[in-house]
Order: sequence, then C-alpha cells, then structure tokens
Amino acid sequence: MFPLMYKRRKQMDLRIMTRREYLGLTREGLCDFVNISPQFLSEIERGVKGVSAETLYKLCEGLGATADYILMGKDDIADVSTITKMLETLDKKYLPLAEDLLKTFFKTISIK
Repeated sequence: MFPLMYKRRKQMDLRIMTRREYLGLTREGLCDFVNISPQFLSEIERGVKGVSAETLYKLCEGLGATADYILMGKDDIADVSTITKMLETLDKKYLPLAEDLLKTFFKTISIK
C-alpha cells in the first residue's frame, strides 16, 4: 500500500474507533447493529482489514456518521444523528430533563 493511502486508511480506522467510543458503544454492540463480527471490527479499527461499500454504509448508520466523515474526516454540522443516538440510548426517566436542557439552551442562544 502506498504511504499516503496507508495514512488515510489509518485515519479512517481511527475515526471509526473514536466515534464508537464517543457514543459509548462496545465493539459487540456496534457489531450487532452492523452484522459483522467483533474480530472483524477490531481488524478494521486497527487497519488490518478494509471495508466494503455495504459495510461502510452500515458503519455510518450504526455510528450516526456520514461517509464523508468516516472516509475524509469532513463533519457535517447539520447532521443531528449524534444527538438523536444519544437521546435514544438515554434512560427514559431522563428524557424530560434532556428536553428542559435543550429548551434552556435554545432560549439562551435565542432560537425558537
């Protein structure tokens, strides 16, 4: 593999692992969603194996990230899937508190 391609792939692999950890997902949890083995995900995250377009698509869904982010590190600030994913995993008893926090935040920055 060419040095630049290797560097880009390592960055992609690191973004996958970093995003998974940021979301508080275990390898097993993400693998259940993506339908790959934890060993294969470990190999992806370590740069040992590459991913097919189908696996990349599933990883993007599971991580709430765009392919642009995974492949090139370009973050889409309009993408709210990270917030949605966080709220989906939140214990239901805390949802009213999260809603109040968001309302207060929007009021503070004057968004209605």
